[in-house]
Amino acid sequence: MHNYLLYTCETLLVVVMPLLVLYLKGNWPLRKVILPLVVIPIFWYFTYAPLHELSHAAGIYLVGGKVIFWKLIPSFWLGEFARAWLTPSGITQSWQQLAMSSFPYLLDVVCFIVAIFAFRRGSSRNPFFIGLAFMLLCLRPACDFVFEPIAFLSGDRGDFYAIQQIIGPFAIWSFILISIGLAVYSISLSLIRLNRFSKQQIGQNTDDIKHNIVR
Repeated sequence: MHNYLLYTCETLLVVVMPLLVLYLKGNWPLRKVILPLVVIPIFWYFTYAPLHELSHAAGIYLVGGKVIFWKLIPSFWLGEFARAWLTPSGITQSWQQLAMSSFPYLLDVVCFIVAIFAFRRGSSRNPFFIGLAFMLLCLRPACDFVFEPIAFLSGDRGDFYAIQQIIGPFAIWSFILISIGLAVYSISLSLIRLNRFSKQQIGQNTDDIKHNIVR
């Protein structure tokens, strides 16, 4: 129960609250943001674990290993809400283990950097697609740097524990802290830009309506 409560609080902090800031600080009509506020967290919930494990699988295959067992979807029907894993084969060297364990987090860093450049200009007028892109590029990867370090500090022998055994505590915590800083920067900058874009968009729509009335 404690783990589920912690997981819920982490999700509210990293996924729900930034989406609330995006949509309630923006200038989109309320009727256009209710659906994204409901659907996007649900979409995140059902895709977060599979995408994370598929990233591990990509790392495994890139270093010459293979996956012999997959569990990409938690057993929701059994009351399991956040468990997914895979079983690798052919990972015998420490560098292969490092690549397998770290690959999702390296992809997360790439997502943060892509978001910094992708959201310089609004690419869609649809608040749902804007929120979906924001979730995939910023919030989904940020979850890895909230969920995993907290689990690591709690004694979980997961990804960061495996990485620490290879590169040492100083290197792993340096990577975690730098990545958290990048996540905060990417999310904050993206929110500022997307909210500004929503206001510009509403202003343009108002000008278009006035122009049509005059005509």
